[in-house]
Amino acid sequence: MNEEAVSNYLKKQTKAVLLDLLNSAFNEMNTSQRRAVFGNMVKQMKPKNLDKNNVLKDVKEFCNESLAGVYYAPFDINSKNYTHIPEETEEWFEKLNDHLLLSTHLTNQKDHSCAIDCFSLLYDLIGKMEDGDEIIFADEYGTWMLPGDEKVYIGAYISSLAAVKSPEEYAKATVPLLQKDSYESFSNKVYSIAINAASKDQQKCLKVEISKQKIRIK
Repeated sequence: MNEEAVSNYLKKQTKAVLLDLLNSAFNEMNTSQRRAVFGNMVKQMKPKNLDKNNVLKDVKEFCNESLAGVYYAPFDINSKNYTHIPEETEEWFEKLNDHLLLSTHLTNQKDHSCAIDCFSLLYDLIGKMEDGDEIIFADEYGTWMLPGDEKVYIGAYISSLAAVKSPEEYAKATVPLLQKDSYESFSNKVYSIAINAASKDQQKCLKVEISKQKIRIK
């Protein structure tokens, strides 16, 4: 196919025709291709006035699908194919990222309780994935495969926790995030985020819980 000829043809088309072609191209792409073409655009999108109930509904549906094995696509791993990532696994991380991003937007619009509900479900699902439940399949995988910045999502989650939770509740909800970060060489600097977001009473309870559970921090 001649790229120049196609380009010249497209320049003469109406907006409606171009949008139709764009939609067709999007539907023909796999997850990696969509990320390469549209990824930067998606990062710049800032949806306004999200319906918190719809976001929570979609998160619950995604979690249920994940636990039902919808994205689990095992194959026989050998020395030649061990680096292969199934399309279902790529799609799962893309959708997980979408839901984390929307949950972050809920935090930004101060729907803190609903944001917490969404983040809690998603991080519980992440925990199951990291524990080896049959949710996705690859030789190696983890949240480092998220196309977005997990540090931003954790910051939003903790910000919502700090806004509405009692000191005891804040400490209890934040500890699993601290433990996860310690396992990942403190890549997301969760302790610093948690301390900076917390009130003095929340900080005090968190430090007590960290000491009690002997959690490594940095």
